[in-house]
Amino acid sequence: MRLSSLRVPAASAAAALLLSLSACGGSDSSDGDSGATAPDTTASTSSPTPEETTESPAAAQTEIAVDQTITDEEFGNTIKITKLVRDFQAPSKTNIPEGGGEWVLVQLDTTAGDKYSGGIQGGFTLYSGGELGGTTTGIIDDDMSAAGFTPWEEASAGEQTTGWVAFQINTRADAYQFQYKRGAAKIIGQDKEIPEKIFSVDLPTS
Repeated sequence: MRLSSLRVPAASAAAALLLSLSACGGSDSSDGDSGATAPDTTASTSSPTPEETTESPAAAQTEIAVDQTITDEEFGNTIKITKLVRDFQAPSKTNIPEGGGEWVLVQLDTTAGDKYSGGIQGGFTLYSGGELGGTTTGIIDDDMSAAGFTPWEEASAGEQTTGWVAFQINTRADAYQFQYKRGAAKIIGQDKEIPEKIFSVDLPTS
C-alpha cells in the first residue's frame, strides 16, 4: 500500500499522518466511423419514410435537488451533496450522449476537518447496480463554467469549498449511487493505522 506524508496543523495535538487520497478522471471516448452503403441503382421518386428522416431527440438536461451528507468522523470531513444535473449538455464533447451515455454533474459543499492536514482531495465515483458507472473528469470544465456551473476545488485542512464535479457516464443508467473513498492512513510514531473507508449515498432520480 502506498502512503504519502502529511503534516498535522500546529494548532492540533494529534500526531502527523500518512494519507493516501486519489481521484480518478474519466477518459474520453470517440465515435467510430459508420460503414458506407452501396448506392441503390433503382430509380425511385417516392419520398423517404418518417423513419428515414426523423432522428431521436437528445435527452433533456435536468437539475434535481439533493439532500445527502457524508460525514467522516475520523478526520472531521463533511461532504454535502446539494444538487444533481442529468444529461448535461457539453458542446465540446457530444460523443458521450451520442454513444448512449451522459454527462452527470454533482454539486458538493465540502468542509475539511483540521485534525490532520490531508483535507478533501477527491475520490468521488458514481455506481449503478453495483457496477462502476463513471469517474470524475475535468475535460468539460470549460463547458461547465460557460453554463454557470463552477468546477469544484479541493478543500485543504480547515477549508470549505463549493462547486460541481463532472462524471463521464459511457452507459446511461436510471439511477446512481455516489461514493467517496477516503484513503488509508498511518500515524507516524504510533502503532496505529486508519483503514481505507468508502462512504455511499443514493442519488434521487427526480
